[in-house]
Amino acid sequence: MRLLLPAVLFLLVPFSILAQTRQLRGTVQDAATQAPVPFASVGVAGKPFGTVADSAGRFRFALPDSVAGPVLVSCVGYATQRVPVAALQAGGAVRLKPLGQKLGGVTVRPGKVRTRTFGRTAASSFMTARLYTEPGLVSDELGKEQGTIIPLTTDCRLRDANLFVAFNRFRSVTFRLLLYRVRNGQPAEPLPQPDIRFTVTQPRGWVKVDLLPYNLYLQGLKEVAVTVQWLRSEAQEGSPKVFGIAAVPLPGHSVFTRDKSQARWQQVTPGYLSLYLTADTYQTAGKRTEPEPLATAEDIPENYVVADSLKSLLFSSAAAPTLTNPQHYGSNPATGHYLNARGGRLYYERYGQGPPLLLLHGNGQSIADFQLQIHELARQFTVIALDTRGQGRSQDFTTQEYSYELFADDVRQLLDTLHLRRVHILGWSDGGNTALSLALHHPEYVGRLAIMGANLFPTPEAVEPAVLARFQRQLRQAQARSGTSTETRLLRLLVQEPHFTLPQISTIQAPVLVMAGQRDVIREAHTQDIARALPNGRLLILEGATHYAPQEVPDVFNRAVVQFFRRP
Repeated sequence: MRLLLPAVLFLLVPFSILAQTRQLRGTVQDAATQAPVPFASVGVAGKPFGTVADSAGRFRFALPDSVAGPVLVSCVGYATQRVPVAALQAGGAVRLKPLGQKLGGVTVRPGKVRTRTFGRTAASSFMTARLYTEPGLVSDELGKEQGTIIPLTTDCRLRDANLFVAFNRFRSVTFRLLLYRVRNGQPAEPLPQPDIRFTVTQPRGWVKVDLLPYNLYLQGLKEVAVTVQWLRSEAQEGSPKVFGIAAVPLPGHSVFTRDKSQARWQQVTPGYLSLYLTADTYQTAGKRTEPEPLATAEDIPENYVVADSLKSLLFSSAAAPTLTNPQHYGSNPATGHYLNARGGRLYYERYGQGPPLLLLHGNGQSIADFQLQIHELARQFTVIALDTRGQGRSQDFTTQEYSYELFADDVRQLLDTLHLRRVHILGWSDGGNTALSLALHHPEYVGRLAIMGANLFPTPEAVEPAVLARFQRQLRQAQARSGTSTETRLLRLLVQEPHFTLPQISTIQAPVLVMAGQRDVIREAHTQDIARALPNGRLLILEGATHYAPQEVPDVFNRAVVQFFRRP
């Protein structure tokens, strides 16, 4: 049984302007200097009407006759100005008074300073918190805001904010980062802060906003609402005007949205954005700080089907809306083949020409998860992509326990059938473990190995403890339903396998490229130990990526793999 979890999309629909409207316009200026105030927010309290001023402080928007106002004009670092509607019908300047408030400073004092992470660091997309804006580049759609609440320690200095762009079809989008106090579970008044603006140009992936120059020191807050506000965008000709942030429907968390800066917050529950902060936390002698509220890829609802949980936990697409698989990798009748194996039937596909390169996917995945690699690799190699036993289109007619030795023996049988020796192998996660098993037990089949997110043993020294705990809970639930199902055996494999040792893998003579994401669920120290133990090991930590690096940073990943396999 394999169910498809539908993606849930949050759609912020533009408000239809009523027939009878007034056109309001003006220019926002600094009351002290008369200089323009760029990107000031303009809106009616509690209503979805307003806009954002441009870089010269100019604004224009339509307001229905039925809405009396007043209009609130605000910007970070200035006092909010209430302006009668009539004053804006004639245009003119709105002058904002600088607040002159003092931002928090860091006090150097005895004790421990520790850099910690708060929020959701995973990039999987059960759903996407989606922002539509500027249809036809109409400025009235400016000002949409979206964010989530993030727990903190009560004494910290913010280093950076990070969000994962699931898809971006604009040439560029400029946002403002905003911080709010939390009251009654919702964003309340904004915190004192400078105007933090950043521009996104990449189509997907992690975006980091450096906060150190702003000296943001938060004290006495156990949580903060972090949002991004849409300021301006530049469309890309021929592309839909869409932008989305990765999210999961995690119970206990919500996504907050509003169309304009003064509109009421809308709460979507459950939902958790891929948005996190890193901060220096301070602990004086004898005083404990709160445990780190780190949300990672294991944070998914308990009631999801186990097979879907497995795939989404570690291997779901980091940017599902962009992975459309038009080449039908994993289900291509023109290049797909079946092979009878012991107690099963294996499915594989072949592409390209050149030295043979075997692709082995991870637990709960299939050939389709390499869709961002196959085309590029097939330019220089004969790519043989295999669905592992019991996964994808490969079948298993037994109830035997799964092991990496069993999977490696399936690989050996496939290579024998194709009359191949000394093939290069690219293994992702469980596929990397299978590749190591093949190199240990059947070294004559292995040319070069590239392994991504592999581990030698299933302990907290190798895998993030929270991930292991989640797998163990899921395994108990699955065993209660059926101890011999494919889903249960795959979970048991994750919890109980592999059992390699560092001295054991030091006997592997093949060149091995050992890769992991900077924020992988496989601990970085463990990945480094693997690379050091291999006589011909090379290490590559993919900056900003997670366990999904082949889908998050495909260009970097593919280039590194090709260069490694092409070495003499």
